[in-house]
Amino acid sequence: MKAPPKRPKGWFEMPYCDVAKDVRLYYEDFGDGPAVIFTPSGSLTHKMWENQVAALVADHRTVTYDWRGTGASDKPRAGYTIEQAAADLCTLVESLGLAPAILVGHGIGNHVSLLAATKRPDLVAGLALASASPWFSGVHDGVAGGLATEFLDLLGRGAASTGARGKPYAQVCAELSERFLFHRPQPPAVHQSILEQALNWPLAVINGYAKSLAAIDHRERVALVQCPTLVIQGRHDRKTLYGGAAYLARRIAGARFVTLEDSAHMGQIEEIEAFNGALREFIETVRQRKRAA
Repeated sequence: MKAPPKRPKGWFEMPYCDVAKDVRLYYEDFGDGPAVIFTPSGSLTHKMWENQVAALVADHRTVTYDWRGTGASDKPRAGYTIEQAAADLCTLVESLGLAPAILVGHGIGNHVSLLAATKRPDLVAGLALASASPWFSGVHDGVAGGLATEFLDLLGRGAASTGARGKPYAQVCAELSERFLFHRPQPPAVHQSILEQALNWPLAVINGYAKSLAAIDHRERVALVQCPTLVIQGRHDRKTLYGGAAYLARRIAGARFVTLEDSAHMGQIEEIEAFNGALREFIETVRQRKRAA
């Protein structure tokens, strides 16, 4: 048998986790200690969590990853549902030996975390839900929550392939960052980073996930959440409505609700210290609970 070719000096293998036949998730794994795994929002990649990983890596094992079909993960022809994304997360947690891990989500990434926590509670030590919603969009129980109608209209224009409503996908991604993500003006580098990440979500892929998300509703599911939970929300979020996050926190037994008063959707960027402080305090609460058990 022929020997494999020698690897060049300095070469290293990219970190991937097999989650299905011919489907691998890209992940980054830093530090040692209690495991914290970060799920990105829609239109963003593992890169969105740089400031949080840097803040925790000295005494935690931090894992960030890209959803299937996005970022540096494999892009199969099909399989883009929120249920599959949750199954992929569970496989990642098990494969890396992270259980029980604290799951940190953002935006629609919270739907992935909530599904994983209720289907496989054995894998989850705690939930931190940032810019979260109890359903996809609309008014339920007298509360307007989930994705704002104005934001969904922007997405609709980008998804249209013909007619007057159509917009180039790159333009939609740029408008997403400029109009919906931040409370305060951001430097060009921040918007450029958001745009680059968004363009690593193929439009066909994000449309596939959106189709499965349209019916998501956690109002009954939240009764199954058994672990400590933090809900953290920007007061001025115009993408994922504040009222829905507050409703979600009330419905999860024992959940802590933290409001970032000077943030919109991207609190982990607009108020880095406040966000990281709330997250670190929550993680310590989970650790103390585990010690006492």
